[in-house]
Amino acid sequence: MLPAGRSLRGSWPTPVGVVLLVLATSIALPLARWGDSVLVLALIPAAIAGYLAGRHMAGLVPAVVTFSVVLTVSLPVSYVMPGTAPLGDWMASVLIALLIVVAPWWFGRYRMLREEQRESDAAILAERAQADERARIADDLHDTIGHELALIAVQAGALELGRELSTEQREQFRALREAAVRASDRLRDVVRVTRPGDGPSRLDPVGGEGIDALVAGAKDAGMSVQAEIDHALLAAADPLIAELAVRTVREGLTNAARHAPGAAVGIHVGRSDADGLAASIRSAASTETGAQGSGHGIPSLRRRAELLGGSIDADPTPGGGFELRLRAPLRAETVAHGSLDAAEPALRTNARAARRRVWQATIVPAVILGLALVGFAVVQAITFAQTAVTSEVYESIELGATRAALAPLLPAGTPGPVPIVAEPPSPDGSECEYFAARDGWLHFTDATYRLCFDQGVLVEKTLLEAQ
Repeated sequence: MLPAGRSLRGSWPTPVGVVLLVLATSIALPLARWGDSVLVLALIPAAIAGYLAGRHMAGLVPAVVTFSVVLTVSLPVSYVMPGTAPLGDWMASVLIALLIVVAPWWFGRYRMLREEQRESDAAILAERAQADERARIADDLHDTIGHELALIAVQAGALELGRELSTEQREQFRALREAAVRASDRLRDVVRVTRPGDGPSRLDPVGGEGIDALVAGAKDAGMSVQAEIDHALLAAADPLIAELAVRTVREGLTNAARHAPGAAVGIHVGRSDADGLAASIRSAASTETGAQGSGHGIPSLRRRAELLGGSIDADPTPGGGFELRLRAPLRAETVAHGSLDAAEPALRTNARAARRRVWQATIVPAVILGLALVGFAVVQAITFAQTAVTSEVYESIELGATRAALAPLLPAGTPGPVPIVAEPPSPDGSECEYFAARDGWLHFTDATYRLCFDQGVLVEKTLLEAQ
């Protein structure tokens, strides 16, 4: 699994992404003030820069800090620059930056996170495939070589008891039996290390001898085996089911040779009550002490049976023996690989991590946007209350009225702002006041009302608008 937050390919150093975001975000302030000029062409490279930074910049925190610092620094800068409404311009620059830079950055980051998730999923699946292959090798080692070693040990033990043998020959057969047991123990150790603890078994048939050959091999090794096999049923069964039956019989014979030496073994393979296949390997009680098992074979066989829609049971019998039972359908009911993948905990964890990172990348700009909208609304409301005169009030103002008489109609705050449009000369000896020409706090315009007073008497009122 790839480390979260790291892109394997195309990742930029953080300083490169930060510089690119600084340049792209800094374009927002001039556009807010002079958006009707050729500066509007800067929108395209700013959007591209924001997207590339999100696509190749791994860290989220440096990007958020960059946005915050640039937009915060632009606030005092907007007061220094000539214009009509510093706060309004700053809020407009924040909105422009969110739309032109932050939104493309988020889209680029979303694509980067999705690509990282796909790479991480591929790494998990590759690791799982390797584990499955190791499990298959472990199963084959246990089922085939382990079975042969068990038969060698049984046969050597039988020969060791021959009356015609000399002491030296008995010692040699004893050494052979002990060597076979040691090799079987070493094999179990290797299988235990190689095979993952909870990985599923592979379903591919491994070929090899059939049940008849297994029974013949066991008899040749000195085991007492009685077999009743429905060969027609095995031939009609799915090859995977037939292979499962062979593995079950082999596991039963191996266990009998290893844990109940000298005991009689009965094998039955036939049709089950559910019109499927049933196999039973029953060993009688043994008077000899067998080797200690690893507990690996039956669990592995049970996982294999469950993947094919069957089941494995293994229990001691009332007479002190042991029975291994298989129940399986004639047609394999394999679990789909897609279901296994969907149930893979590592994949689910990876998907949750990717969703969390996408949400983090979404929530941060969304919070900034929300705060900016709230701040913009507050600034607009204050600006309207402090500096604006509506068209209705403006029309009601008549020349000759005194400043004191007009005071209730005009904003209580400091008159302003200074117009950014060209204005005609004011009447000689008069002093002019400026008011934003707005009919509401969401009315956006550069128009300005100019009221000129001479000795406290209104001598001119003018609407200043951009041509």
